[in-house]
Amino acid sequence: MYSKCKCIDKALEVFHNIPDKDVISWTAIILGLRLNNRCFEALIFFRQMKLSLKPNSVTLVSVLSACARIGGLMCGKEIHAYALRTGMALDGFLPNALLDVYKKDVSAWNILLTGYAQQGQGKLAVEFFNRMVKSNVSPDEITFIPLLCACSKSEMVTEGLKYFHSMELKYGVSPNLKHYACMVDLLGRSGQLEEAYEFIQEMPIKPDPAIWGALLNACRIHRDVALGEFAAQRIFESDRSVGYYVLLCNLYANSGKWDEVAKVRNMMKDDGLIIDPGCSWVEIKGKIHAFLSGDDCHPQINEINDLLDGIYEKMRVAALGGPKCDSMDEVEISKAEILCGHSERLAVAFGLINTVPGTPIWVTKNLYMCQRCHSTIKFISKIVRREISVRDTEEFHHFKDGICSCGDMEILGKA
Repeated sequence: MYSKCKCIDKALEVFHNIPDKDVISWTAIILGLRLNNRCFEALIFFRQMKLSLKPNSVTLVSVLSACARIGGLMCGKEIHAYALRTGMALDGFLPNALLDVYKKDVSAWNILLTGYAQQGQGKLAVEFFNRMVKSNVSPDEITFIPLLCACSKSEMVTEGLKYFHSMELKYGVSPNLKHYACMVDLLGRSGQLEEAYEFIQEMPIKPDPAIWGALLNACRIHRDVALGEFAAQRIFESDRSVGYYVLLCNLYANSGKWDEVAKVRNMMKDDGLIIDPGCSWVEIKGKIHAFLSGDDCHPQINEINDLLDGIYEKMRVAALGGPKCDSMDEVEISKAEILCGHSERLAVAFGLINTVPGTPIWVTKNLYMCQRCHSTIKFISKIVRREISVRDTEEFHHFKDGICSCGDMEILGKA
């Protein structure tokens, strides 16, 4: 009331006298400062709020509005990154607020489309693209990359094909190799492997390793060893990067061909290539803590292991099967050890030990998260009632009350 009546000092007095400030009260004063053109103070209050509470999407809209008012692009980018990390970038009015910060040029639209693609939100990406066109902003060649990628992750094959074919005919944008790679991924992820291969054969330009890599990845998902091996052969004719070897290892691991996995790993050693050990980072009280797979040198390792052992036991009692349970087959154990490393468990456990109850935990990982780690952290988020975010090399996972934002689809695709 005071803020809307232009009595912002009275509003501040009331705010400072609130004994237990919650997200609503913080958001109200940030918005009040913005409405009274005290935008720099609104940004200061936002930073203070983050020290003790997690802002919601309404808070972010309010502070982004302040950034737009003062032309604070870098601050706006920082908040945009925060929204992406916490999985809020697609909520409510946030896209509109972000557009106010970036201004409505094609680059701003492309940035937000990329956010939809990263979150696998194909339908929202399509709606947003249509808004872009209706706003008389002409899409460029970059626009179609996140649009096609979002369609691919959502298995929206019909829509993806429509936009690919409309690129040149309707918008005058000639497809390049990246667009063709998106289309191979689109067809391949949906299980249309033969169609993806035929698409490559009919391309008017020579396919590069990234295009064959998209086919190899699709073969990994759908366990087509023969076609995957063919794609790998085409890749290694010109590119022997470690990422493609790992994809081939994934393909063999998913199909239980552990002798072939060993051969590929020996090839990597012969070529002087090394798979990075699993490493996860967690930020606690402004300090970054890193954990390597199998780390037994950390000063709190005994506390961490005791906590994890207790969680595994609770999983077994709940009939979920802990990560070390006997029923876990040898193939899954080997695959997880090679391709995951489980370092995120150490980081999450460290975060639980060193923060007060209810504090969100954010972890970043350099490898992908295996199905067992995913199930374990889902379980942890439920029993400790914490929000846990894990950003692995392929996906953002936001765990809350035993549910993950990925809907388990990305993990099931890797299993």
